[in-house]
Amino acid sequence: MSFIIVTSPPAGPVLDSWNASLDQSDFASHYTSPAFLIEPYFAGKNPFAVLAVDASGVVLGVATGLRSATQITCGASGSPHVCIRRGVDQAAVSAALLDGVESHARNGGSELTEIYAWEPLAAAKARGFRVSQCRAPLGTIVLDLTHGAEGLFKEFSETRRNKVRRAIRANVEVTEFDIERDFDAYYEIYLHWCSFKHLPPQACDVQRKVLAMPGHRLALVARHEGQIIGVSTFRYRDPGIMEYAANVSRREQTKVRQNDLLIWRAVEWACARKGISLFSMAGAHFFLQKFGGEMRSTYRYRKDRTLFRRHDLADFGRTIVVKSYQALPDSVRSRLKRLLNKSDEPG
Repeated sequence: MSFIIVTSPPAGPVLDSWNASLDQSDFASHYTSPAFLIEPYFAGKNPFAVLAVDASGVVLGVATGLRSATQITCGASGSPHVCIRRGVDQAAVSAALLDGVESHARNGGSELTEIYAWEPLAAAKARGFRVSQCRAPLGTIVLDLTHGAEGLFKEFSETRRNKVRRAIRANVEVTEFDIERDFDAYYEIYLHWCSFKHLPPQACDVQRKVLAMPGHRLALVARHEGQIIGVSTFRYRDPGIMEYAANVSRREQTKVRQNDLLIWRAVEWACARKGISLFSMAGAHFFLQKFGGEMRSTYRYRKDRTLFRRHDLADFGRTIVVKSYQALPDSVRSRLKRLLNKSDEPG
């Protein structure tokens, strides 16, 4: 078993074998496909893929990631970027993928490597990786689309079903995104949302290019009384899985529950595709937990090469703070949230 490192879109046998491997994998996503290497969001961020191949060059596993000046990152806790073909030697394939990522890290002088996977990687500990399991609110909620749309709706919490119905009664209309008709209104809401969330916005041309690309991405628009009040986007590979990617909404109009309805319409859409087997929320916080499905923990593999492992020390400190917060009574946590939200308000 060996590996190939790919940094530009492949062609020919490599491309065909990569896609064939994903077709026979349980968690094939848009971001583990060859399209990852041309994703507009990653321009200038050094996207790469490591392909585990057998002696005849057949691809048996994939890991995709980004390389900065100091760090390599393969996925996130809610969206792992490791995909291994069914029926192969999992230990041998994971060893080849880890060796490939490590080779790329050494060549780039990276001091920290983080790899997120759906399943345990048997070869990781022997290669010096620290292993942790990502549980709620990390990890992700996964819906099995073979249950069908109506079956999945019954698995939603009663509260979530009522909020979806409230949006329908309020005449919230959901349609697929039309780049010429909807983009300007969408981008206005997007900038407002980023400001509220304290997030750096993507440039207008980048966001437009992403939404204009055919295939692999579903964007749904919610309208109320003729006005766009929310947009949700989803990534998918067919065959493979669908992932909740992002949402922007008009905060003052969320009382009509457009975000609940947007996710429900996306689940309906995915069920109708047939080739998509799983719907991942790409997260597991409280709002997403009410959509039913299975709470799925993911795995993080981390190697800190700095003196005194300063990244691991900082990570340990954050873990202590989070655990201390989670141990507080609900009433205290609620007061802290209110104080933090108040501190974010402009003076």
